[in-house]
Amino acid sequence: MQFSLMIPVFNAEAFLEPCLAAVKSQAFTDFEVLLVDDGSTDGSGAICDRCAEADRRFRVWHTGNRGVFAARAYAEQHARGDYLLFLDADDLAEPALLQTLHDAIGRHHPDLLTFDFLTFRENEAPQRETFLDADAFLTGAEMEPFYRFLLSTRFNAVWNKCFHRKLISRAPDYAAFAGLRHGEDLLRSAYLLTGAESLYYVHTPLYRYRVGGGFAGRFDADSLIQSDKTDRTVRRLLSEKVDFDASWQAGYDDLCRKQLDNYVRLLAYSGTSLSEGTALLQKAMQTQLAACALSAADDSLKYRLLRRGRYRTLLCLYRGKRCLHAQ
Repeated sequence: MQFSLMIPVFNAEAFLEPCLAAVKSQAFTDFEVLLVDDGSTDGSGAICDRCAEADRRFRVWHTGNRGVFAARAYAEQHARGDYLLFLDADDLAEPALLQTLHDAIGRHHPDLLTFDFLTFRENEAPQRETFLDADAFLTGAEMEPFYRFLLSTRFNAVWNKCFHRKLISRAPDYAAFAGLRHGEDLLRSAYLLTGAESLYYVHTPLYRYRVGGGFAGRFDADSLIQSDKTDRTVRRLLSEKVDFDASWQAGYDDLCRKQLDNYVRLLAYSGTSLSEGTALLQKAMQTQLAACALSAADDSLKYRLLRRGRYRTLLCLYRGKRCLHAQ
């Protein structure tokens, strides 16, 4: 069997059937699908079961809710294909996905393949994300541009990568990262990319990513602490492959800045009280991630306030002047 497509599922009832239909419509048919129902409380589990009953290529596991990181790890342990791919349950695979990858594997036998993708919202034209100007087979130092792409927020997803099963063992210590809910894609992608000795890039969009379909826009108080841990691991992995000089550090610092920006924005609009929000920001600013972010930041009012510890004032500026006298 050439491909194992691994799909973690959690309360994806609204989007799951189109996702599975797109998989069934693949032009290349030598594949299996592993559906890990991660404790869904809607109709997702029943959809998975019906699909498996109708098509023997689909297998289903129902587990407790442990998060997408654990669900993906579980799927990897049960995959039987020579090459493995992750899909998100609210996204769509292009019909030519597997055929295109099969053809590239037949010509080059890479450890890792990656490809362009489209981002889309309902009733809006999709936007293409691309990385090089043409297809490319890369080895050794030639892969360095993709190490740099890893520090961008547009390349850290696992679903635009297909990897040989020998890279299953090139994985994080799942016990050490138990409960991880933020940075899981970046972490797994870093292990795959730095573990591969060869890479084939497909200059064709083969995947459709649904913007806003998951949990990216929801505030989680622990998110920056978790991202700090994954970022430090990613930096270590990259340092084993390249001379992590000032230009690399600048890219890493900019990644941290984007993560801190997102944390502050989501916290400000989360409805958290000013006192609790101030305490959370104070804790977050103790991380290495925050220190790197500040070194990459400009001299805007937001970062002047963060550097001076004026966390309450910053939250009030986001929420409006009225909150200066509240709580």
